Amino acid sequence: MSVMPLALLAFFAFGVLLVLPGALQPAFAQAFGLDLAQSAGVASALLIGVGVGVVASGPVVDRAPRRPLFVAASLACLFALVGAALAPSYAVLIAALGALGIASGCYETLLNAAVPEAFPERAAARLSAAHASATLGAALGAPLLARAASAFGWAAALGTLAAAFAALAALGLGARFPAPPGASPSTPTAPLPLRVLAPLALAACAYVGVETAFSALLPAYAGALGVAEQPGWLGFTRGSLAISGFWVGLFAARIAFARLALPARPRELVFGGAAAAGMLASGAALATTWIEAWSAAVGFALGAVFPVLVVLAGDAAPQRRATALALVVAFGSVGGGAIPWLAGEAGGALGPAAAMFVLAAGCAAVALAALFARRGSLQSE
Repeated sequence: MSVMPLALLAFFAFGVLLVLPGALQPAFAQAFGLDLAQSAGVASALLIGVGVGVVASGPVVDRAPRRPLFVAASLACLFALVGAALAPSYAVLIAALGALGIASGCYETLLNAAVPEAFPERAAARLSAAHASATLGAALGAPLLARAASAFGWAAALGTLAAAFAALAALGLGARFPAPPGASPSTPTAPLPLRVLAPLALAACAYVGVETAFSALLPAYAGALGVAEQPGWLGFTRGSLAISGFWVGLFAARIAFARLALPARPRELVFGGAAAAGMLASGAALATTWIEAWSAAVGFALGAVFPVLVVLAGDAAPQRRATALALVVAFGSVGGGAIPWLAGEAGGALGPAAAMFVLAAGCAAVALAALFARRGSLQSE
């Protein structure tokens, strides 16, 4: 198996992981008596773990054989999910999801580096397609996890997801990964271009924080609007469908970007961040109850942002691609830990609209950081 089919499957599973805190939020809240801030803390634990895994694995991925790394990371995800399924308390659940984040962060970095290296002439398009698979996993995973938890319990839902990672580990044993660019000990270590990477890292911090918080808090926000438990398409509740709407929007934008085969440029970050900021702020101000369409529009505006960030970061340091993109993605995980907490606190203190205004500010930060990234890129040429 070449790396691209495996990347599509692996990113699909990664997308399911990203919406796990939001999709299972009602079940976790009932089982452990969680409030809004504690529910956001579940998402924060997962994303902080992703950040640790991304940072730790970057230099290793640049030099070590990729196949055993992928298999080990997939098996670690399996064991962490089993631990979460058996968690007797909120503290143990947080620890297990943190471990899950570390493991998934390792294989995310590996795939983010391997796909552009395998297809350098179409790096942005191929990586956008791989990330589109993650959005599809998130869009389908949110309602399916919610329904599985309702029918069989949240532990069974996590156990099913663990079985998927066992299958990924088996597939990884036969995968053909490109050789790491720094495999030779004689390969010189080039300095990282921090002038270019710093604003990209800030944009990633804001983007991942918004993505994580929006997914995790949408059911609670829909509840505050009085629509969360209303029946929607095929009997799924509108709260879970709102999560799917967001990820369907991301998926559609990433497929469109892959089909257009455009190069990665900072301007996509500027346009996407500004558009999403306006949609989030106006939707919160108007208290729109068209929550599925609204979340889908926000997702479409942000769709190209993360794949473009990853390609730009890797292209800034081709011989240290995994390390460079790990730095940028790790800052994303910092935002994934901090922004859900900030939005949850704002929502708890000032009302649900305040949480959405925090996320609008995060999207505006993406656009502003991209302007600085473009300036740094031009100055480095």
